Amino acid sequence: MKKLLKIVRFVVLIGVLSVLFTACHSLSADGRRVQHTLQLQQTEVTSLLSDLQPLLERGNLDSLLAVSHSHPDIVFYVYDSRNLRFWSHNWLVANGLYRVRYNEWWLGRFDNAIGVGRWTQLGEYSVCTIIPLKFSFAQYNQRLPNDFIAPFHADNRWLIRRQRANDGCFPVMADDGTYLFSLVPPELEAEEQLPALSPDSFSYGSLFADTQDGFSQFHILIGIVLLICLIILTSFVFTLWRSRGWRNMKMYTKVQYLVVALVLAGFVYVFFMSTSYVRTRYEQRQQANQQAKARYIQASLRDLYFWDMGISALNTRGLNTDLRDLSYTYETDILVYDLHGQLVGSSVPQLLESGLISPIIAPEPYFTDSIDRICYEQIGKVPYLTVYTPFYNGNQLAIGYIAVPCYVSSPQVEREVAEYIGRFLPPYMVLLVLAFVIAVIVTRRLTRNMRSMADTMHRFQLGKNNYIQYDGNDELGELIRRYNEMVEQLEQSTTRLAQSERESAWRTMARQIAHEINNSLTPMKLSVQQLQRIKGTEFFDERFDRASRLLLEQFDDLGRIATTFSDFAKMPEVKPAEVDIADKLFQAVTLMRMNEPDIPIRYVGQESGVIAYADAEQVAHVFTNIIKNALQALHGRKDSDIIVVLKQANPDTMLQRSLPASFQWVEISISDNGPGIPKAIQDKIFMPNFTTKSTGMGLGLAITKNIVDGSEGVICFDTSPKGTTFYIYFKKL
Repeated sequence: MKKLLKIVRFVVLIGVLSVLFTACHSLSADGRRVQHTLQLQQTEVTSLLSDLQPLLERGNLDSLLAVSHSHPDIVFYVYDSRNLRFWSHNWLVANGLYRVRYNEWWLGRFDNAIGVGRWTQLGEYSVCTIIPLKFSFAQYNQRLPNDFIAPFHADNRWLIRRQRANDGCFPVMADDGTYLFSLVPPELEAEEQLPALSPDSFSYGSLFADTQDGFSQFHILIGIVLLICLIILTSFVFTLWRSRGWRNMKMYTKVQYLVVALVLAGFVYVFFMSTSYVRTRYEQRQQANQQAKARYIQASLRDLYFWDMGISALNTRGLNTDLRDLSYTYETDILVYDLHGQLVGSSVPQLLESGLISPIIAPEPYFTDSIDRICYEQIGKVPYLTVYTPFYNGNQLAIGYIAVPCYVSSPQVEREVAEYIGRFLPPYMVLLVLAFVIAVIVTRRLTRNMRSMADTMHRFQLGKNNYIQYDGNDELGELIRRYNEMVEQLEQSTTRLAQSERESAWRTMARQIAHEINNSLTPMKLSVQQLQRIKGTEFFDERFDRASRLLLEQFDDLGRIATTFSDFAKMPEVKPAEVDIADKLFQAVTLMRMNEPDIPIRYVGQESGVIAYADAEQVAHVFTNIIKNALQALHGRKDSDIIVVLKQANPDTMLQRSLPASFQWVEISISDNGPGIPKAIQDKIFMPNFTTKSTGMGLGLAITKNIVDGSEGVICFDTSPKGTTFYIYFKKL
């Protein structure tokens, strides 16, 4: 039933998660998320403009670069009355920006993306801020999908329409409530078809050919690592569940998992550090290679344009031809910008025509003082490396900028990583297996001796061979030697303690016997001396009869003392067997009623037929002793009452008395309404030679407890000023 409930709960949970997953991917949910994110971005634009205004008022345009880094998801352009003076990014191809509709958000379709923009006048400068929403490429493949741009997250199938949408679409509003665009499902409106881009647009390191089908060797190696980790983790979780927690797990199992986990953690660390190292080294080689190519291209262009004082659109055609020849020579694409940051030449002109790259240079090399700079740029979500260097003429006068892009090949990186990892993975796997085997052998050998030590300690009995044999000289051997020394010292101490206890017991017994005998001898001596004094007088006969009765009583006391100590000394062995406990109890109650008719003794329970496990010959003494103590406690009290109850113990009583639940128990309670047992002596009530009465040897309850314990039963009591109840429990058969 519990398993069925777990299955039902699991199915319900999967259903709920499926509904939530479906809801999260609905058009309305995506629309609300896009609108909320867009409004947050528009608020960030307000913060951006407040940062720009004081810098523009001071004319400090170079400081705008730091502001752009603090708002990476927003593109902005700064114009003076005529020209573009600053741009924060160069990945967004936004040609032909018109300064219209100031302080109002509008939707724009740019060459490689769709976004919303806003013109703002800050003093003598006009600032165009653009929030890109979604890429818009004509070429669809794994590298250039038309995804929503971070931080927007939505289903990439949704299209963006300028006009307000009808049913089945979701309108998106600006932060001031004005309509901007609608998200449209693809079945309601076909996406705008843009001119297709040829895969040959890049001369070298093609962005479109750089894909790989199937699993590479690197992926297989990662799969092996993850599979090993999954197997070890599954085994650990199963062992943890079977052991009911880490604390209950065997020591050798803990050590094995710890050793394997450490070795595996070291392997994973080396694996990922090596992967990162190989990737970093590959990128460093690519950077060094591109820097070398940039220097060669810089020297070649200096020779070709030795006497030119500038680069402009007038010599673009010839420049493109020269760049194409150099790209074949140095096997790289080349871009040339003028001193205003505008693209004037390229070895691949179709890149500019297709709108994949911006016609303006990256802001980092343009607005900083560094001569050579390496920048990471992007086409869509695909990053690439570009080396920038000045374009000098023969007089070492800068007439432009040279950009040498490099599209890092992911498959090439993976091949290098796989080749490097493949060299150390097999021996490391062998090392992992050896570590596991060694851990198993060492821990089993270690824990075998520990288990032997635990078993010996569990079977520990004084007087028997409790020593452990171990020949090693390691820490475990030292522990076992200390244990053997402790056992030897314990046996010696036990022998001395037993001898001391025996001597103490005999001394106590001797004092008790001497005291009791003296109690009887004193009146006997006094009686004889009195008879000697009145011998031959007329009072002799009368005193002789009285002294004779006294002497006979004292002789009886001496005989009783001798008998009691004899019984305690020879304490017969308890031999438990099947016995009708109800019959024995009822006979004891009946006998005590006849001897003490003045105090009522009530009996509640069966008179026979209750079979229990006890000593048939001695169990009657148990009941007689306790009833006799109750009678003595009630002597001379009015309204005295004794109740004897026989019943089966209930589960609560068994739990309270710590009785094993694997047996049924017979409960016998003997209650009186006497003064109770003082708290100061309750712990001594079952001790030999302890008594609160002026007569008696204090051995009755000690003998009683010995008989009950020997019958594998339990005896205890509850007491208060209103009376005392003794409870006796025997196993029921």
